[in-house]
Amino acid sequence: MSNDKEQAAPLPIYGKKPSLPGLYLGLFHGRHEPRQEMEDWGFDGPMIGPLKWFHTTYACTLRVAFERGEDAKRYFGTHQTEQFLKLDGDLLVFDGKYYGDWTAYKVDHRPKDSVRNDQRLDRLRSNSTCIG
Repeated sequence: MSNDKEQAAPLPIYGKKPSLPGLYLGLFHGRHEPRQEMEDWGFDGPMIGPLKWFHTTYACTLRVAFERGEDAKRYFGTHQTEQFLKLDGDLLVFDGKYYGDWTAYKVDHRPKDSVRNDQRLDRLRSNSTCIG
C-alpha cells in the first residue's frame, strides 16, 4: 500500500454508514500485532469501497475492484481499481493493522417512500431501465 493515500476525509469505519452507496468490505475483530492475545473482539476497521467485486482464491489470495479510481486512491494510494489484500496467516492485513473477520455487504442510501404506508418492494424493479 502506498504512502500517498489521500487524508482529506477519514475512511468509513465498519458499523457506520459511508457517504456513498454500494458494495463494501467491512473489516473488524482488529488488533495491532498478528500474535496479539485477544481478550475481547478488538477494534472495528475500515469499510473498503464502493466495490465492483470482492474475490478470494483458495483462501490465500484476496482481491477487490473499486467502482472508481478515486476510491482506490483513497484506500491504496493509486487510481488502479483492482487491488490485492494481504493475509498474515488467518488475518487480513490493511494499513498495518490485522483483522480476524471481514464481510462483504451492500449499503443502500435510497430514501424511504413518504407517500405510502406500506413500502413497495424494489426487487420487482431492480433491473428495469424505465424511469418513472
